[in-house]
Amino acid sequence: MLYVVSASYDPDVNGISLKLYNDETEKIEVWVDSSFKAYFLTKMKPSLNWKSIVKKELVTKYDALRDKDVKVWKVTVNNPSAVKNSHNINDARENHIKFFQCYIYDKDIKMGMPYLRRNGNLEFQPNQESESRIQEILSQFKELDKDEQDMFEKWASLLEYPAPDFKRASLDIEVMNKDENKVPNPETAILPVLTACISTNRGERIAYVLIQEGKTVNKIPDNVDKIIFFTEEDKLLLSVFNKMNEYPFLITFNGDDFDLRYLYYRALRLGIPELKIPIIVRERICMLKRGIHIDLYKFFSIKAMKIYAFKAKYKDEKLDTVAKALIGKGKIKGEEKWMAKMSYHDLIKYCMNDADITLELTTYNNDLVINLIIMLERISRLPIENVSRKSVSSWIRSFMVYEHRQRNILIPTPEEIKAVKGQTASTAIIKGKKYKGAIVVIPISGTHFKVLVLDFASLYPSIFKVYNLGYSTINCPHEECKSNTIGELPHWICKKNRALESLLIGSLRDLRVFWYKKKAKDKFLDKKLKTWYSVAEQSIKVIMNASYGVFGSEKFSLYCPPVAEEIAAIARYIISKTIKKAQSLGMNVLYGDTDSIFVKDPPKEKLDELVKWTQDEFGIEFEVDKAYKYVCLSGRKKNYLGVTTRGEVDVKGLTGKKKHTPPIIKSAFNETKKLLKEVETPEQMEVTKKKISSLIKGVYKTFKNREWENMEDLSFNVTVTRELDEYKKTTPQHVKAAKMLQAQGYDVEAGTNISFVKTNKKVSGGVTVKPVKLAKREEVDVNKYIEFLKSTFEQILEPLDISFSEDIIGIRSLKDWL
Repeated sequence: MLYVVSASYDPDVNGISLKLYNDETEKIEVWVDSSFKAYFLTKMKPSLNWKSIVKKELVTKYDALRDKDVKVWKVTVNNPSAVKNSHNINDARENHIKFFQCYIYDKDIKMGMPYLRRNGNLEFQPNQESESRIQEILSQFKELDKDEQDMFEKWASLLEYPAPDFKRASLDIEVMNKDENKVPNPETAILPVLTACISTNRGERIAYVLIQEGKTVNKIPDNVDKIIFFTEEDKLLLSVFNKMNEYPFLITFNGDDFDLRYLYYRALRLGIPELKIPIIVRERICMLKRGIHIDLYKFFSIKAMKIYAFKAKYKDEKLDTVAKALIGKGKIKGEEKWMAKMSYHDLIKYCMNDADITLELTTYNNDLVINLIIMLERISRLPIENVSRKSVSSWIRSFMVYEHRQRNILIPTPEEIKAVKGQTASTAIIKGKKYKGAIVVIPISGTHFKVLVLDFASLYPSIFKVYNLGYSTINCPHEECKSNTIGELPHWICKKNRALESLLIGSLRDLRVFWYKKKAKDKFLDKKLKTWYSVAEQSIKVIMNASYGVFGSEKFSLYCPPVAEEIAAIARYIISKTIKKAQSLGMNVLYGDTDSIFVKDPPKEKLDELVKWTQDEFGIEFEVDKAYKYVCLSGRKKNYLGVTTRGEVDVKGLTGKKKHTPPIIKSAFNETKKLLKEVETPEQMEVTKKKISSLIKGVYKTFKNREWENMEDLSFNVTVTRELDEYKKTTPQHVKAAKMLQAQGYDVEAGTNISFVKTNKKVSGGVTVKPVKLAKREEVDVNKYIEFLKSTFEQILEPLDISFSEDIIGIRSLKDWL
């Protein structure tokens, strides 16, 4: 079977190149189509006599904005680059869609799905077992109309098909470094590659090692199966390239910006012909000529994946942090050593460990990560290189464009949407926002035990579905629809036509809630299928939870201001009515925020009655999301902390988790969370509050009396991402510190980690920061650290009714301060 995993423009044939994974040979095959031509649309017939124009034809498209058919010119050109020139033509349409995406959409290429070569064609290959399950799903939704049935079938056909066990290898390299805090520059690649390690899911673990003068092999690391030594670096690189070509998928962690980029430029510097280098370097990405490169750093950096798929288990995207959070393994301690000074044993073991954990991030939990990528590739209709690096907005935009093309709908421009549908009608409460946002009820301050949080399942995506919202249905052109308003805004919603957004987001949402979420918990299912359903459920969840943010963003090409504010208005309407209903049932509602309410120890029968009422009233599921042992609410909105019955500490606005927090403050923050977990009763809470006050007061006194053990405890650690001379207009604090190091003779380049402390300019010669290596104890600006201590803990102290000024510092009056 052949699985379509990538698509790109091939200039050599002026056509499309598809990369197909053959699950029998475990190799990448290429399918080329030079018959497909690029095109754009325009309402005005092009008067220019372009040499690049192949064909001009008048076609009919459906204009969803105005609910009518329109005639437009389809201008076909002989080269995709000519489409860029169409930006000079007035009213050019759909010229923003990349050539390979046009091919995927128009040819209905199912990315990540199985195909066969047959009679010179590429044909989709049905799977009988999967098709049987698809019919089972459709049988659960018989009451739906044909359009909805078709959409359910389309989604299910992408989600029900299994993925193969992709043959893959991970790669990590170590380069000679002059400074333990500096990452060698891949663009110049002046330093030799000391070792390259490859770990594969087919059992190979090979280390390619450059012989260094004066070193001998005393012991072979236990995490390596084969070591190949080289006296010449170019031969080492060529051997690595040959092994890379044996594997259809190459996994790296930051390979786009370092490993592959360094190998490419280093190979050129050593005189290796470009034809022998399997890497294609572009501005932001490194690709492979034969295979597929997946950079896990880029994937784990996607905000929606981090929050919704991996539940924010890792606080930053470093390999050590991600691996420890997801697979319980990390880097080997030893980064503080210079690579050139490491023994062969330590160097190889260190490098191979990085390759191993990089690979395991794609194999753990039955290939969870690689299957997530494949699932999202199918949903988004994007090549694997794009979907594993781009944000969720790119995924949603892609499947929206695909559906427009499949349904022959003219894709509107952002300017056209705003011109036809108008602007917002509400006034924003928060400065900088375009319209009034979600409702937040003033909380009842204090510590409350036995609290349930009830949450509307995917409220904003549900509103899309239930209330038929989309750019075509808001303020539609039909006179008879103008009375169909909801909430306090004047916008009306179409009663005649179904919004594409409502259909797509709504059907995905229903599939998750009524099928995949349940199946992922089905104990009687085959383990492999159960895991696959869990991947499907997570994939949809990522898209669902990000969908409103995307459609409510000005940067999104289908952004429609009235839709965005109407969704927020309906959400306010729903949550307000729900709170009133809960109160009418005698429930003690402590707090309400966006799509949830906090209720203190509600009777089960009243809880069941409220859940049923919301379902009947709004058609949206309302369920218990969290159960807290206790919740501490301050008088301010969006400011609370709670400990769940599972012992998890939730703090709204968790500053202490920021990765640049100094160790001394971070340690106190973690100890505070530990103390909060141990609280079971109101009496214990009072004791714990005193312990927390004492703990923070101890840190405060450490700063005030300058009693810290070493300067590293106060350090902020930030990496320089550009060369120092590139910082022109603004100079961040870590760059100021970096320039001080450079002035002292230290070699500082892009990639160097800078540890600095905040200093008092009156004592430190007029500067406000200094590198840890250069700073003295008396130069530290303790007031800055006290301010940071306060900002870190105020989210915890306020709900606990602890005053930083009075209880920590001891200031009770202006006299005390003076």
